[in-house]
Amino acid sequence: MTTDFVRLVTQVITINHAWKLSKDEFGVDFVATKSLRDIKSSLQATLLRDFPQHVYLAIASDNHEHQEALFSVRLREPLVVNGALRNDIEHLPERIANTLFTQQELQQLLARASA
Repeated sequence: MTTDFVRLVTQVITINHAWKLSKDEFGVDFVATKSLRDIKSSLQATLLRDFPQHVYLAIASDNHEHQEALFSVRLREPLVVNGALRNDIEHLPERIANTLFTQQELQQLLARASA
């Protein structure tokens, strides 16, 4: 795995934590909360497009625990990030994925899970 890939993964995870803190403190409509969400999603899209050998998109296995349909950006091989072993790179809400990818891209990304 390249340094660029590991850096992007670390950024996504770090930004996701900041987004959760902002959402809890200021709400989902706060401008910084929205900005953090959008940055995280954009970086996830970059990972999916630029590093198909390392990541794939899957339907989140814990969808029943959430209020909306989610995808999961998954690692093909576990990776230690900030001292924790990771198998995924956070959730990507389906409604946001639909703005980042065409339907054809989404189908191709989901099909890579079995590749």
